[in-house]
Amino acid sequence: MRGQARVGGHVTLIFSIQDESTNLLEQGSRGAGLSLDRGVIIEAHGQPGNGILTLQGDAPSSELHHLVLEELTNLEPSFGDYDWNLTHEGELPASQGFGLSAAGAVSCALAIQRALNVDEELARSRSIHIAHRVERRLSGGLGDVAALHAGGVELRLEPGCPQLPNGLGGPGAVLSWHAEIPLVVVWRTTSSQHTSNYIDDADWKLSIRAAGEHCLFGLREGQWNADRWSELLSKSAEFAERSGLLGDSNRVELLHLIGSALAGSGFADGTLVARLCMLGESAVIVPSKFPVATEWQDVVIENLQLRGLGATSASVAADALNLH
Repeated sequence: MRGQARVGGHVTLIFSIQDESTNLLEQGSRGAGLSLDRGVIIEAHGQPGNGILTLQGDAPSSELHHLVLEELTNLEPSFGDYDWNLTHEGELPASQGFGLSAAGAVSCALAIQRALNVDEELARSRSIHIAHRVERRLSGGLGDVAALHAGGVELRLEPGCPQLPNGLGGPGAVLSWHAEIPLVVVWRTTSSQHTSNYIDDADWKLSIRAAGEHCLFGLREGQWNADRWSELLSKSAEFAERSGLLGDSNRVELLHLIGSALAGSGFADGTLVARLCMLGESAVIVPSKFPVATEWQDVVIENLQLRGLGATSASVAADALNLH
C-alpha cells in the first residue's frame, strides 16, 4: 500500500500569539501570510504490522511523524495495524520560517490515509486536525496549519484549528484569496532559532502580540481580497519593526543584502519588495503590485546567491494541501 502527499509551506508576515487555552485545538494565532507551492513531499508505504514507523530522507527528526501516527491511531485505531515506512523530501530548508513542520505533519497524515484509500475530504479534515495538535505539542507553528487549510493569501481572524467536518477542528476562523503571485524565497544558509525560542518567551510574546494586534486591526476591516495586497505589505513591514523582530538575529543585515541584490538585478525602483518571514532568518521577495510584466525571478536569485544567500522561486498556492 502506497500513498503520497505534497503539501506547501507557509510564510507568516504578521502574527499575534494566542496560546493561553489548555485545549490544543484552541491555541494558535491571529495573523496573515502566504501559502507556498513548495513544501514537503512524503511517500508512505504500509504493510500489516504493529504500528512501527520508520523514516528516510531529509527530515530534521522523526518525532513529528511518530506523533502524527499516534494522533491518527487515536482517531482511527486501524492505522496502528500497519507498519509504515515514510520517505521525506523537503523542497525548502527546515527551521527558517517556511512552515515546513506544519507541511510535514499534514503531508504525513495525508500520505498514510491515502495509502489506505481513505475518502479524500475526510483525510484532509483529519490531517488538519492532527497537524494542528502535533504542532502545538511540539511548541511549533501557531497558525501555519490553519493557513495551509485556507491556502492563498490568508487572514487568520481567530486563533485555533479551523472548524472542520466530522466533528473535527476547533474555533479558528480564516479568510483567504488567491492570485497568481510569483515570489522568491530567500534564507541565510546558517541555522536559525526554533519557533519556541520566541513563542515560549514571555517578553517576546508580549511584544509580538502587541505589534500583531495593532497591525491586524486595520486588515480585519472590510473585504479581504486582492485589493488589500499593498496594505498587507505595508502592515507586515510595520509589524517586523514594532515587534522587535526586525532588530533580532541580523534580520536588518539580511534585508540590506536583499536590497543590494534587487538593485544589482535592476529592480531598485520598488516594483519588488522584500518582507521578513516569521520566525526564521529569511524573507520573501514579492511584486509590490501585480501582475508584473517581466520575468524577474531567475536574475534576482542569481544576484542573491552571489551574496551568499539561499534562494529559490515559488508562487502563492491556491490549494497547499494538494500540490502536483
